[in-house]
Amino acid sequence: MKRRRLASEINLPATPLHFLAIVPLHFKRPENFDVTALLCSSTFVDLELVYYFLVENHTSHGFWHSYFFVLTIYPVVLSLIVYVAERRFGKTIFNVYNFFRFFPKKVKYSFKTIYFSCLIGGASHIFFDMWGHEHSPYVLFPFFRENPFWIGDWNIIILVLVIFLSFYAIFLWIKQMQIHRKHKQSNSTDNLMNNLAQDWKFGFGVKRFRRQAQSL
Repeated sequence: MKRRRLASEINLPATPLHFLAIVPLHFKRPENFDVTALLCSSTFVDLELVYYFLVENHTSHGFWHSYFFVLTIYPVVLSLIVYVAERRFGKTIFNVYNFFRFFPKKVKYSFKTIYFSCLIGGASHIFFDMWGHEHSPYVLFPFFRENPFWIGDWNIIILVLVIFLSFYAIFLWIKQMQIHRKHKQSNSTDNLMNNLAQDWKFGFGVKRFRRQAQSL
């Protein structure tokens, strides 16, 4: 039984994959999904595991891993944090994205968009996790004190789904970089042509001025 439980735990999505699985929403609809809010909301839930590790508590999932928490308290608090951060540290956030060759159309989103993105991120985390954790008693708190969604080793299906979505996210990321590169090259070419045109007009104007001066 312990071996089987361990196998299902290993098949659980790693924390970064929770973000990769939903970031295609931003790639497809960048005006409707805040990537910063998606990143924070889909991963910060696992800070609960860090806390349990530090206090040497062997509980894997507690109250944070519940739909009640991620649909009520969590998105409100996190949305306020992201909203303030985007306005106070917008330039820093933008530079971090550029460092990772990620080019969002904007960094500052409305509170409504941030809140909606936090709802999606938190709920998706619970959704991907609930199939593989037998001992996750708060998933449907306060209605159930156990996890009715646990499917044991069949959780490999969810893991495959998450990995597929993650590869799709990487594909969209690479595609975005290519589009950005082409756009940058196109702008450089346009600027070069404009400069040549201005130089030609300037040169033509100088020649015309010389002709008029010689005729006087």
